[in-house]
Amino acid sequence: MPDDKDRQDMLNWLSPAPWQLRQGGDRKGGSLVERILAARGYDSPEAAASLFQLSLEDLPDPFLFRDMDRAVKIILSCLDKANPRILIFGDYDADGLTAAALLSRYFEELGHLPLILIPDRFDDGYGLSPALVAEIGLHRPDLVITVDTGTSAPASIGELLDQGIDVVVTDHHQATGGQENMRAPLINPSLADEPYPFKSLSGAGVALMLTLALDKRLGRVSPLRDQLITLATVGTVADVVSLTGANRIIVRHGLEHFPRSAPEGLRAVCRSSSADMRRLDTRDIAFSVAPRLNAAGRMGDVRLALDLLLENNPVRAEELVASMDSLNQERRQAEQEVFGQALDSVLDEAGDEPLAVALAAGSGWHVGVLGIVSSRLVERLRVPAITLNEEDGILTGSARSYGRINLLAAIRSAGHLLEKYGGHSGAAGLTVRKENLEAFRKALDRHLRAIPPGERQSPHLADVLMDGRDLTVDTIMGLEVFEPTGAGFERPLVWMEDLTIENVSRVGEGRHLKFTLRTSDESMQTADALLFGRGEDIVFFAPGDLVDVMAYPEINAWRDRRTVQLRLLDIRPAREDRDNETALSACQALLEDRPPGRIPPLNLTPAFFSALWPLADALSGPGARSVIFHPVRLAWLLSHRYNVEAGALAVLLGLAVFDQAGLLSLVRNEDQTLAFRASREGRERPALSDTALWGRLKAMGAIQT
Repeated sequence: MPDDKDRQDMLNWLSPAPWQLRQGGDRKGGSLVERILAARGYDSPEAAASLFQLSLEDLPDPFLFRDMDRAVKIILSCLDKANPRILIFGDYDADGLTAAALLSRYFEELGHLPLILIPDRFDDGYGLSPALVAEIGLHRPDLVITVDTGTSAPASIGELLDQGIDVVVTDHHQATGGQENMRAPLINPSLADEPYPFKSLSGAGVALMLTLALDKRLGRVSPLRDQLITLATVGTVADVVSLTGANRIIVRHGLEHFPRSAPEGLRAVCRSSSADMRRLDTRDIAFSVAPRLNAAGRMGDVRLALDLLLENNPVRAEELVASMDSLNQERRQAEQEVFGQALDSVLDEAGDEPLAVALAAGSGWHVGVLGIVSSRLVERLRVPAITLNEEDGILTGSARSYGRINLLAAIRSAGHLLEKYGGHSGAAGLTVRKENLEAFRKALDRHLRAIPPGERQSPHLADVLMDGRDLTVDTIMGLEVFEPTGAGFERPLVWMEDLTIENVSRVGEGRHLKFTLRTSDESMQTADALLFGRGEDIVFFAPGDLVDVMAYPEINAWRDRRTVQLRLLDIRPAREDRDNETALSACQALLEDRPPGRIPPLNLTPAFFSALWPLADALSGPGARSVIFHPVRLAWLLSHRYNVEAGALAVLLGLAVFDQAGLLSLVRNEDQTLAFRASREGRERPALSDTALWGRLKAMGAIQT
């Protein structure tokens, strides 16, 4: 029988995220690009032009920011001094670092070399603390400009102003209160009363807007403009802000000019990560460049990443990248160690009910990787996750949400038990005393369980149905017109039906799955497909299986040879939704002694019942937990893991027989999900053969004894 990890993997398999297709995604005719555009609402030439024909001239005027004019006047007044001392204070993540480097390079080109102060993640924490205000005062600057931080620190800003230091705050984080006391100009698009029309700029994007405003007032275009935009591009992608509006303009321009304009440090990172600068895209930044920059801050050496972004010497840049790559390896090792311990902790603590939240707490865990570990727990367990490290009776850590759950609202419901917390609907940080941890866990669990299961998950939303005729290099290369893609404007996602698995294997040290898939239409196309992070799911698939996939089509270029590859978001038994409903209708008819209509041959043998009951019992576990399931998937589980062939209707009928015999309860929940729960009562139960359904099935010839 399965251990805790195997059982959790099977529970995840049995209750998948729903699949949906955009309205109009099944339309016929037109090219793949045209069908995707129409499904996303860009169904006219004018709408398409708004997406593809973008230039820097389309950026909103930076002086639309309420405080921009005031900020520019303060900065230019400072620059008029004989030897102005400018200090840039920024955050330690990739967005804050690129914002700081961007402003530093801008002022250096004007002839003024600023000081840069980046807080240490471990010693200083986030934001402008009183200790950092004191440290800034020691440098005696004329002007402080914050990047990617400062909105929530009006008191600290006030202390600097009281020392005679001018301050300009640039930030993009949501306000937490007290902004009416902000005495310095505040450039933040997310403020409720901010007239700037685009609300989702990154910290580096806001810093870029400040340079464009200064250039406009100075009547010039900075010779470093394109370089500054490449830095803003990295910060924008790294911070996972919406790639729409102004962000789309910034990132498109930055990627286009990256080969010619990127600073030496970013070039060196690309070379180290084998990213092709000639074809750089947002995924290269998100999965290769940004993690390396963030690793420096996570591992306690944030200055290394900043020095790299400021470096102009290619040789020195390569040396810095080598050091940063070493830190990134340390980060990966620490992440893997903490993740393994955190996952074991969550599964050991799991109760009788399905998990509502994965909360892992330990000591000696590297605090720089807690957010990444929470993200991995979410991927593995499909519930919100919190990872905390304890030191001296205080636990501090990071939380990540799942699906449509508003994580900050959930944490706020138990906020009275916390020392502090903050964040947004998808991610948060928090601090809790050890003596309050269990009460916090229970309060959070209650809040999350009150959310109906159907409202917790975000469905996978495909743009269009696609068949094998579109699996050509030319067609898939045509999808590049949608770049840049990312948060808010995702890569084209297609739904393909009735594919045959020709081969499946584990790759990447067993972490991922690689499939060879063949289409069932007249094209009979084959393509390789990769499913990342789900190597354990190999037990659910075998050559010959008929499957549907949701996938991002892409081009795999290797030694001047280009082929189509599918990067899978999900894979499931073919026509699963239809077959589940058909089986459920037939089962209901048989339970009510009505004609079930056309049904597949049923061969309910002793071996079938002998396999189904132990599996259901093991899934429900010692605490008789409720198991949400799809009939098709439970049938696959029987055939793929236990070599017992059965269809969706067969497993439903088997469970219904067990229900009538008192071995378990089989129900359809209010949200229409199916669930069973094994009975642990010690009462006398009827034999399976004494149940009404058994007799009905035997009369049909479906029971083989």
